[in-house]
Amino acid sequence: MKIAIIGGGTAGFIAAAHLTKYFPAFELYHIFDPNIPTIGVGEGTTPFFRYWLQDITNLKDAELAQRCFLTRKFGIKFENWGTQYQQFFHHFYPIRSDYAYHISADKLVELLADYVSATHIQKRVVEIESDGVVANIKFGDDTNLEVDFAIDARGLPKSLGPEHIELNLIPTNAALIRRGPAIEDGKIDLTIDQCSFQYQSATRAIARPHGWIFTIPLTTRTSYGYIYNHNISSISEVRADFDQFLNAEGVHCTASERQLTFPNFACRTFFDGAVFRIGNAALFLEPLEATAIVWILSYMKSFSRWPLRKLLVSYVLQGRKKSRLNENNLRRFNASLLNGVLKTAIFVGWHYGMGSAFDSEFWRFAKGNFQTELQKLENSALVAEFDQYCQAALALPHPFKNHDQFSIVSENNDNIDDRKGFASFPAPSFAEVGCGIGCL
Repeated sequence: MKIAIIGGGTAGFIAAAHLTKYFPAFELYHIFDPNIPTIGVGEGTTPFFRYWLQDITNLKDAELAQRCFLTRKFGIKFENWGTQYQQFFHHFYPIRSDYAYHISADKLVELLADYVSATHIQKRVVEIESDGVVANIKFGDDTNLEVDFAIDARGLPKSLGPEHIELNLIPTNAALIRRGPAIEDGKIDLTIDQCSFQYQSATRAIARPHGWIFTIPLTTRTSYGYIYNHNISSISEVRADFDQFLNAEGVHCTASERQLTFPNFACRTFFDGAVFRIGNAALFLEPLEATAIVWILSYMKSFSRWPLRKLLVSYVLQGRKKSRLNENNLRRFNASLLNGVLKTAIFVGWHYGMGSAFDSEFWRFAKGNFQTELQKLENSALVAEFDQYCQAALALPHPFKNHDQFSIVSENNDNIDDRKGFASFPAPSFAEVGCGIGCL
């Protein structure tokens, strides 16, 4: 059975390494044009990725740090979000024992290349045709390759059309990215309701007048990004506030910066039976909860459970030819993936629902936008499930006022299974974020 992965970025190499490891019997092709630049999916991750990367490479943290400049991430420190607390922390569970990585996207691709066994084709793909059974990949030199499955990881679409759903729960659509020096002492300290926390390192998400700023520490540098809405704030306003923040932090960034605009969206159909879209070709959400790599992995694991494991037996081991997949199974598969994205959009959008310490045009819009867009969702079952998780969070010990008891209760949650929780966000996540922003 022939499977082709199209794309030379993070999603493409994750997919190629995943299939090399778990489905070595398949005939694998990895196709990308090295002249096409990649965005470099965000450098924050969750523990779900750490477990996968260690399984793929069998490397320890120290070795991965040398290869990918990684630091440990114990969660996200939110500053100036909502009106209840000046700062709060969203952990991984069990608290203090589980962690994720901050990792260099470029170096991650270089690392994963060592764990890909495939026929490499360095050509420009101009079109992927599909009849739902086979995919025909057409190249710029007028040649083609026919495969049983094509995994499309070519990045963001040039424009959104009827085949896409805009995720307007998210109020941001642009980013200004800068690089600064490595932080010598990256320890995170905070005190909430007389409860003190200290972590080796964590992502910071700092609300600002025009949006929010992330800081991601690596061993060789620190990534800074200002996430905003270009329909509300001008780049000059954002740049001025970014400068003010960095000056207050005593940070001197390199002269170069990247300005990006992005849609928050998802495909209506991710998999048609022959072509499967992953990464930014499938969806994009702003980086607030570091879900980009999570979704790449989650999609590949779903694709592995069905249809690949079934086909491994029937087509590879028994020599049968591929036929059209069951339409009901396809509908359920796509619906499950889409619901997961919509849940993530709800959870991320919720962070903005109580505003911030800033009474600015952006935050007035963001605060009202969440409730407005939540009411527009066609799938009322997702809203009902969101409310159920909020109620479950209220039943837990208060994450800040009764943190020790909360930590004990949260030990029953983990980040290993991507199918747990509200799009992988368990009730303790709802408790920390909801109480942190003043919603619960």
